[in-house]
Amino acid sequence: MESKSYRLREIINPADGHSLVVDASAGLSLGPLPGLEQFGSAVQQVLPVVDGLVASPGQADKLSGRTREDAALLVRADWTNALRGADFVLPPEHISHLSLLTPLDALDLGASAMVVYFLLGFEEQIEANCLRNTVQLALEGARVGMPLIVDVQAIGPRVVLNNKAIELGVSYSLEAGADGVAVRWPGAESFQTIIAMASGVPVWVKPAQLHELEIVLQRVLDLGGRGLWLDQQLFAEEDISKILEKINGQLHILQVDG
Repeated sequence: MESKSYRLREIINPADGHSLVVDASAGLSLGPLPGLEQFGSAVQQVLPVVDGLVASPGQADKLSGRTREDAALLVRADWTNALRGADFVLPPEHISHLSLLTPLDALDLGASAMVVYFLLGFEEQIEANCLRNTVQLALEGARVGMPLIVDVQAIGPRVVLNNKAIELGVSYSLEAGADGVAVRWPGAESFQTIIAMASGVPVWVKPAQLHELEIVLQRVLDLGGRGLWLDQQLFAEEDISKILEKINGQLHILQVDG
C-alpha cells in the first residue's frame, strides 16, 4: 500500500470511512488557551477517543507516549497571525504566513499527516503564498509518503460571501495537491458542491458551535463528508470526554448500524 494511503488510514477509520479530528494547535498563533495551559495533561483525555490530534511541532514532542490505540498525530506545518482578531492583546498590523517544517520533519515527529492553513480574504500575496506553500508541501510530501491536509480559513476582511470563499479555497487546495481539506460548515448546498469538487478526497467540517455537533455531523455524513474537525473551543468545556464519546459513537456506529 502506498505510504500516503496507509497514513491516511491512521486518521480515517477504515471500517466506516469516518473520522473525528481535534485541532489543539491554535495556541501557536494565539498563545495560552483555556483548557490547554497544560498541554500534555489536557490532551490525555482526548487521545483515546478521537482519530486524529493536530499539534504544533513543539506540542508534538510532548506526545511521545502515544500508543497505537491513541489518536494519530497530525502536525501543524505553518504559522500565521491571521487568527488574531481585534480583541487580541497585540492585533496584527500586517498578516504573516510562514512555513515551520518539511515533510521529512513531520516524519521525524511521527506524524501521520501535515496540516497547513489556506488563508482567504487577505491581500493577493497572502493567497499566492498559501498556494505556493501548499503546492510545495504536496509535492515534497508525495515523495516521502506524507499526506497534506489543508485547513481552509476564509476569515479575511475581503470575504463577502463566506460559502463561495470556502468553495474557492477548497478548489485551490485540491488543485495544489491536497490529500484532504477541513472547512467551516458552509451550508448544505455549498457543501454538496465541495464534495463533488473533492471527488473522493476527504473533507472534514468544523462546526461553528459545540452545541451543534450532532446536527452538523448528521448533515456532513449524509452529504458524503468524512466527519468533524473540532478546534480549541473543545478544551474550554468541562466534560470533554463525554462530548467526544457521544460524537465518536454517533460517527463510527451510524453507518455500520444504518
